[in-house]
Amino acid sequence: MYRLLLILLFAYVRAVTNEDIYENSWALIVGIDKYQYAQTLNYAVKDAESIQNILVNTFNFPKDNVVSLFNEDATYQNIRKQFSEISKSAEENDRVLIFFAGHGTTRKNPGSNEDLGYLIPVDGKEENLTRSTLSMKTINTFSNEIPAKSVLFLVDACYGGLTLSTRGLGKEQTPEYLKKMTKEKGRQVITAGGKDEKVMEKAEWGHSAFTKNLISGLENELADANNDGIISGEELGGFIRSGVAIDTDGQHTPQKGRIGSDVGEFVFISETLE
Repeated sequence: MYRLLLILLFAYVRAVTNEDIYENSWALIVGIDKYQYAQTLNYAVKDAESIQNILVNTFNFPKDNVVSLFNEDATYQNIRKQFSEISKSAEENDRVLIFFAGHGTTRKNPGSNEDLGYLIPVDGKEENLTRSTLSMKTINTFSNEIPAKSVLFLVDACYGGLTLSTRGLGKEQTPEYLKKMTKEKGRQVITAGGKDEKVMEKAEWGHSAFTKNLISGLENELADANNDGIISGEELGGFIRSGVAIDTDGQHTPQKGRIGSDVGEFVFISETLE
């Protein structure tokens, strides 16, 4: 039975390419080291550049469809503008990846006492979060406006206020499961950590703990837990979570989940496999 499953698995892998699952791929890559009103970071831009290169060179993202905003270009208005452009460009059978490396913060909603999470652009001000930063509610709205079936947010920042569903996660990734899940709509999120945690970056890594493990998971295909040549959003989230917890001695723990109740999987298939 096990041998039959392996035969079916590898037959499916050999038959599948990016073009079989997605008609097109889009990405917005944001990296901010030099903030106007917040503490400087060391490796956020390098992290972002590394992910950009992996998407284009390993996972067949068209170079013209990958937009990068680094440091002074990563303003509140520019990020919102690119959100809008992707919403206009992406189509139903496409995939969209958003990578953000920078500061995040959390505050309490005075009215409901719930946590509200925010990503801070280069010109964002903590004393004016509502008008100068990207709230989780803004991310939710953006994800719903994108017509693409697969959307993945990779957030190298620690913040709270995430309302993520785990529906559809944790299933064994058989060939039939992947065939079904890559047809379904899905909005997946993987973040570096939660409220009151700080992103850890070290010179010996040359990256943050989150992106260090993200790169290993994708470029070296270590996140391919079942060795089928395909890395799903679920596999990637589990790999990053385990690796970061080890590298930081549990000082911050990545979070993963979904926006909404859609159960589709975002997948990576390398050009080497094709």
